[in-house]
Amino acid sequence: MTARRTLPPGELPRKAVHLGMAAFALALRWLDWRAAALCALVAFLFNLLLLPRLLGHRLATKRHGASDRGVLLYPLVVLALIVLFHRPGASGLALAAFGWGLLAGGDAVAGTVGMLWGRHPLPWNGAKSWEGFTGYVLGGGALGVALFAFVWGRCPYGAYGTAAAVAVVLGTVLAAVLESLPHGLDDNVLPPLAGTLVLAAATAGTAGLTDPPALARAVALAAAVNLAIAVAARAVRLLEGPGIAAAWLLGTVTLGFGTWRAYLLLWIFLAGGTAVTRIRRAEKRRAGLEDERRRGLAHVAANGALCLVGSVLYGLTGSAAAAAVVAAGLAAALADTAASEIGKAYGRRTWALPSLRPVPPGTEGAVSIPGTLAGLAGAAAIAGAAVASGFLPAGALLPVTAAGFLAMLAEGFLPRLGPVTNTGTNLANTVTGALILHAITLLLPP
Repeated sequence: MTARRTLPPGELPRKAVHLGMAAFALALRWLDWRAAALCALVAFLFNLLLLPRLLGHRLATKRHGASDRGVLLYPLVVLALIVLFHRPGASGLALAAFGWGLLAGGDAVAGTVGMLWGRHPLPWNGAKSWEGFTGYVLGGGALGVALFAFVWGRCPYGAYGTAAAVAVVLGTVLAAVLESLPHGLDDNVLPPLAGTLVLAAATAGTAGLTDPPALARAVALAAAVNLAIAVAARAVRLLEGPGIAAAWLLGTVTLGFGTWRAYLLLWIFLAGGTAVTRIRRAEKRRAGLEDERRRGLAHVAANGALCLVGSVLYGLTGSAAAAAVVAAGLAAALADTAASEIGKAYGRRTWALPSLRPVPPGTEGAVSIPGTLAGLAGAAAIAGAAVASGFLPAGALLPVTAAGFLAMLAEGFLPRLGPVTNTGTNLANTVTGALILHAITLLLPP
């Protein structure tokens, strides 16, 4: 008989406070974004300076690996949601409220369900369970939609139709995947930002889906085209079996929903990534620097997930914001791949970020001059193709290049912040690229 599970001492009050803080999100209905941002900043200062003196360690938990970082990060993530995703007009801070729901409901429900009833480990992280993952999707998604509807007075589906409903599901699942992967950052940071970015992209377009039968025909044709490519890739052993299946799905969705323009960007990433991987391959193999993980399912999924999500949203909305998600994610992915492989091939001197301490070539997160320049070229290649094909306007060239390059640099810091896996940092890299591009666009004139 399986022993009855209980939460570690102190964990239940901690989760209850984490979830209960979402009640403050109700105030977003009446605040403008500046006032809301000021409130979040005051909350951070309160948690930093006064909360330890008032409560001490009464909310401490004995869960392994727990720390007080979440207490400080919580208001900072809310601040980021408010600043990045506020909109003029009636919708106001509804998107920020959705992200707040993911932050509060997703994390609290996933943690509680996982610790009490988690029996089936995730294939990409045995320390987390399918039960906890499902708890994040259901708890975070439900609370996020409820807060969105309260703050604006309209639910996402009622305001934007099918695209918003699809975005809620895709964004919440993406957030749950990020929460379950070790990528260096605290699991309160990227998941709510990524999930909100997806919903923001879906609700930024006005074109909408005008011809469902044409979309269905495009997806069917894309499936056939990519099946032929998958058979050829299998014949030359370009990818492993599960990687081939993932690549077929990614290619089908990208071509079918994202049109040939998104598909072109995907092929530039695949061709560029394959080319730099094969440069001085024998030398890298002898030095133990060849990464066979680049041929598997995890590599395809981590680098292509955001492309898939953005392509679906583009097909449903025609949104430039959805196109930007595709381009920024692939720019960051190619920048990272090029920097890593060229750095291994030609980087005789490599440094760790942020200390710039010399480290051996191939060290996770290390940078080199040749690798850094190659990363910049990779980001520029995706940005240039996006503009040249008409997928993005000409003004997006520098922002997309900068977003991909900065995300590549940011990834170098992740191993210094906490436990990481290659899959986790790759996915975090693409999401960071899209978030940076979104932030840059806020600073640019319309």
